[in-house]
Order: sequence, then C-alpha cells, then structure tokens
Amino acid sequence: MSTAPFSRSTTPASTGIRRPAVRALLLALAASLPSVSPGRAAIVEEIVAKVNNRIISKSEFEERSSYILKQIYQQYSGSELDERLKDARETMLANMITELLLVDRSQTLLDLDKVRKNLVDDFKKQQNIASDEDLERQLKEQKMSRKDLEEQLLRLAVPQEMINYEVRRKISVSDAEIKQYYDQHAKDWETPPTVTFNEIVLFYEDANRPEVDSRAAGVVREARGGTEFADLVQRYSESPSKENGGFLGPLGAGDLHPAIAGKAFALAAGDISDPIDTGRSLHIIRLVAKTDRVVKTNDEVKDAITKAVRDQKFRPRYEHYIRKIWKESQIEVQPKYEQYLVWSPLMVVKGAEDKLPAGAPGAAPESAPPPAAEPGAAVPPETAAPPAPDKPGAPVPAPSPAPTP
Repeated sequence: MSTAPFSRSTTPASTGIRRPAVRALLLALAASLPSVSPGRAAIVEEIVAKVNNRIISKSEFEERSSYILKQIYQQYSGSELDERLKDARETMLANMITELLLVDRSQTLLDLDKVRKNLVDDFKKQQNIASDEDLERQLKEQKMSRKDLEEQLLRLAVPQEMINYEVRRKISVSDAEIKQYYDQHAKDWETPPTVTFNEIVLFYEDANRPEVDSRAAGVVREARGGTEFADLVQRYSESPSKENGGFLGPLGAGDLHPAIAGKAFALAAGDISDPIDTGRSLHIIRLVAKTDRVVKTNDEVKDAITKAVRDQKFRPRYEHYIRKIWKESQIEVQPKYEQYLVWSPLMVVKGAEDKLPAGAPGAAPESAPPPAAEPGAAVPPETAAPPAPDKPGAPVPAPSPAPTP
C-alpha cells in the first residue's frame, strides 16, 4: 500500500492549537471533536448518523454543538451573531460527516502511525509538556487516554492534511495565468503619487472674506520672506492640524480637496503656495516631500498573484472533491436528526453558490492574512476630499474561498 508523506509544514503547527492552560485545552479537545475510541464505542446510546463504518452519536453531536455555539457567542454579537448561529446550525452535522469521511479516507493515503506521533510530539511542545510521563499524568487527571488524545488530534489535523494532499497540491498556476491576472488587476500593483506638507488654514464667511484674503496674503509674504513656517502655523492657523505643526501626509490626490491637490502636486519641496480657496477656507501650504507613481512589475508580485489564482481555483475543486467522497460513501442520518442536515455537499442551496459553508473541514486558511496598512495622520475635513455620495443598493462582495500560500 502506498502512503502519502505527512508534512508538518502543510498545516500550521500541525494541530493549529495555541497554548492555553493544558487542562482547559484537554477538556476542549474532548468536547470539540467526536470520538470513536473503544471506551465510547462500548456505550450504547442514540445514533445521529452512520458514516461508512463509523457513527456520530447523540452525545458527540451535542458536545460539538455546545462547543461551537459557545465559541460563536464569545466572538460575535448583534446581527452577525444571528447569522453565525444560523450558519453553524445548518452546516454542523454535514461538517461532522465530512470530517469522518476525510479521516476514513486518510487511512489509505496517509501514514497514520507517523501522523499520530508527530501530532502528539507537537502537542507536547506547544503545551510545554516535558515528557511522556507528564502527558500521561495530565491525561489521567482529565480521564483521557493517550489513544483518546491521538484520535482527537487526528480529527483536528487530518481533514486539513487530506485537503492539502488531495486538492491543494494539485492546483497549478501557469505563467500565462499570472500575466492575465496581472493585466486584469493593474490598479492593484500601483502606488499613486503622494504629497506631504504643512498647512495654515484661515476660515472665512462672506462678510469677512476681504479681511481674510488680506491676512492670507500677509502670511504668504512672511513665509516666503524667511519666517519659520512652523511659527506661522502656531500664530495664524485655525485648523486642528495646528496641534502637530500643520503636518499632513503622505496623502494621495484622492485624499485631498481637489483645489489643494491641484496646487500641492505642482509644488517642489520647500515651496510655499499662494492661498488656496476651498469654498469655506483659505489654505497656505509648504511642501515637505513628494513621491512619484510607482507600479510594481509582474516579477515583484508574482508570488501574490500565484496565491490569488490558487485561491480562485481552490473553491470549485474543494467542492467537487467533497461532493465526490459523499457520493462514494454510505451515509445514513436518522430521521429524528434530518432537520439538522439543512445543507450538505450534495445539495444546491440558492444564494449560497458564492461561498463555502461555515466551518468547511479542510478549507481553513493555511496562513494569516497580511496586516492592514497603518493609517496615516487624520486629514482635517476642511483639507480632505469631499465625501462621495452614497450608492444605495451596492452589492456586498461575497467572501473569498479559503486562501492557500
């Protein structure tokens, strides 16, 4: 029998478990995943579903439900909480069945003895458990055996490993696809030009406009005559930006009032502008720095494009694979529990074609998304671009399929 190697690199930290208190984690493991250990199999209890030669018992289903709902209540609120609860209730039983199918299939594709050993070794390392004796002692305190732990860790890691092996590793991206994606998303690789400047802002009304015009002209004369611009900001500016010396930027043209953008990008570093009228205030700016438009080359963004194209290809391949193993398997849900099988890979739910089900086994992201760019200094409303009018009825983008590196 040929077996696929088990690589620790394909699933984050193999088990994907962070390091809470060991006792709490062992309890969570026991509750979060259905078990088929001999001890449990010996207990006669109500069956929710039969999946090939395995079962999902009533206690397992209830434990999983309790665990997942508790997590959702801790993480969400309001309308998002309602949506997450609905998704969880509709997909949980199908996800449990899919997990069993993936674990079942892994027996012919993965070296499970090696998998178990690697998972337990990683678990000990993550939880700072020094020896097998320490592990046995802590398991005993929680009334768990080493076999129980191995099975739970296996259920946690194997679905992701199976999807990596059966789906992700078979996705290829050609140079032609990379070029096409690059051309179609040209704006994504562009960094627009920016300006950084200090400003002095004088507000006016119709009644005092001549006086404010005269004051602004005087400020420009002083600035061009050699008076420190920072001193002039403190003496004359009426904008909140006065608190940080009138400093703003770097900002793109879209961040600024069009009148200010037009003048700012025409200045050279150190230049002082004439008064700029925005319709309710006059701005005198001193340009500190200016950057040019930069467009990243295909080679510079090749890795990001490859990942994006793989993401696009992943979802339909994942769904096809899961649907295939469902069709090839013997699955029987007891009539009493059919109400919980609202969704399954064999069903087409109208309106859900654009996203994977909540908690889809094996479809979790393999790497964290990049951190968001840090925001720059806040732009005062009198300097910022006017807000765009609202567009009622704009579609909300559907969530993307789970990314792969």
